[in-house]
Amino acid sequence: MPRATFASWSGRGSTLVYRLEPLGRIAHELRLPRNATMSSVPAVRRRRRLPVVILIVGLMVFFALAAGCRVLYNQTEDRLLTQRTAEAAAALQLSINQIKSPLDAAAKLAVATDGDPTAFAGSIGSAVGEGPGKSFTSAALFRAGSTTPVTQIGEPIVLPADGAPSATTMFERVAAEPFVVLDLLGGATRRLGYAAANDTANPQFVVYAERILSADPNVRQRTDEPFAQLDYAIYLGTEQSTEGLLGASVEDLPITGRQAQKTVAFGDGEMLLVMTPIGHLSSDLFAHLWWMVAALGALASVAFAALTRRLLQQRDMAVDFAADNERLYDDQRHIAETLQLSLLPEHLGAPAGVHVAARYWPAGSANLIGGDFYDLFSVDDQRWAVVVGDVCGKGIEAAALTGLARHTLRATARQSTSPIDVLLSVHEALRNHRPSTFCTACFGFISPLGAVSYRVELSLGGHPQPMLRHGDGRVQFVGSVGTLLGMVEPSLSTATVDLHPGDTMVFYTDGLTDAPAEQAITVEELALLLESIGDQPIEQLADSIRAVKRHRRPFGSGDDTALLILRVGDQPQSQDVGMPVSSGQAVTP
Repeated sequence: MPRATFASWSGRGSTLVYRLEPLGRIAHELRLPRNATMSSVPAVRRRRRLPVVILIVGLMVFFALAAGCRVLYNQTEDRLLTQRTAEAAAALQLSINQIKSPLDAAAKLAVATDGDPTAFAGSIGSAVGEGPGKSFTSAALFRAGSTTPVTQIGEPIVLPADGAPSATTMFERVAAEPFVVLDLLGGATRRLGYAAANDTANPQFVVYAERILSADPNVRQRTDEPFAQLDYAIYLGTEQSTEGLLGASVEDLPITGRQAQKTVAFGDGEMLLVMTPIGHLSSDLFAHLWWMVAALGALASVAFAALTRRLLQQRDMAVDFAADNERLYDDQRHIAETLQLSLLPEHLGAPAGVHVAARYWPAGSANLIGGDFYDLFSVDDQRWAVVVGDVCGKGIEAAALTGLARHTLRATARQSTSPIDVLLSVHEALRNHRPSTFCTACFGFISPLGAVSYRVELSLGGHPQPMLRHGDGRVQFVGSVGTLLGMVEPSLSTATVDLHPGDTMVFYTDGLTDAPAEQAITVEELALLLESIGDQPIEQLADSIRAVKRHRRPFGSGDDTALLILRVGDQPQSQDVGMPVSSGQAVTP
């Protein structure tokens, strides 16, 4: 089996060296014996049950999604109905205030004019009568304590001497409440009475008005707002009783099914508004989404099950043609090489004045594709993002998860201002993808701090602390390690450091420091190394770190290593730190 070749990326201010591992061992492990027969692989036959499992699981998943859509639809409908009912109640409250205002004005004018009938008629006459804009069908002015009106306009007003809706009771109630509503619905004509005194503490005059309601309370009366798409029933009091019905848009009462109620203050009593939707309040798509998801999910599950069955049949046939495996392994190698290339960025978008060196050293030949990754890119005109991470695992699965983590970081970084939010998005993506998967990551935002200085705000998700070598040789560990991403809810914190000309910041994965005792490069040793030779050009510094690693592990490493070095230069430079692909000399880790 041919071995993969070595290559490197290099560009102004940055270099990437990596190796693709040979595929011979993996191909050998995957290859079936040439004399394999159908009877030698009973496990393949057992996989024929897989389509049934896929069908059952698919139906369960999509039906659960459909149920969730239905629940969400019901919740949305209830919320919209409650909101619309509150809006309608506010409109009713405004109408009640418009009823009370002319009564208050007429009562105060009566005190000023000592009950002058002409002044009273001029004050309230515009609100009395039939037709649009008229609040009352009749109105009268009483002196406090007298059941005989001083004057009245409109339809004759007759109040009994005693009883619940009597004039005496009215006087008693206006002495306690500024606005009184009398229930006259049980008379020959359905009416409501309204009364207001000039002053509840010392009433001198009481203005009383009546309105004759429709003989049929179920006559549908509405405007587009606030009753659009809604049926309603309005009751005097707090109970849905036939005797207290003021008006309704439906005949089948009381309203059942989905409904919302709102109580509105109505004089010295209350008014109950009950509303129910006509059809649905949300969009047609949302209303029908649940059964669409169920139907499409059922079709998709059947299709995937049939497809899986077809694929398994083809796989069984492939066992009889073991000779074709060599070609399949060559295809697999090409896919793996392409995937390895896709995990490494083509360009590192460094800020102006910042020099970059990058290295990637994969593990030994038993592991083709690793999970370590890094990136440096522009977020907007004033910010850059830097990231180094390590996904648990090796091979194609690790590569897929590395791509998921890297693209999630890139997408979220452009919409976030906090490194913690970016790492939390990676945590959610990994947890949703595969519960047993985790990764470590160091993510930071770089923003300008003056002409040639920068501020780095970063957070660590279970990742080794990056090291900052100041221009005077001091080495500082940056940030708190935090917890792994993708498993339990992470505990993260933010650290902020400033980079000035001559400062060097080193990001790395644990493949550099985690190894058996005699092969390990401890973080203390790495810090001492930076103190002593950290003023080298960053390309030379990266090679020096690699040389120490090779000296400790001459036969290769069991873990991948990613290294990213940033140094702030003395003079500003172009922001374009390109990384074109070019051939390079073969190296070993």
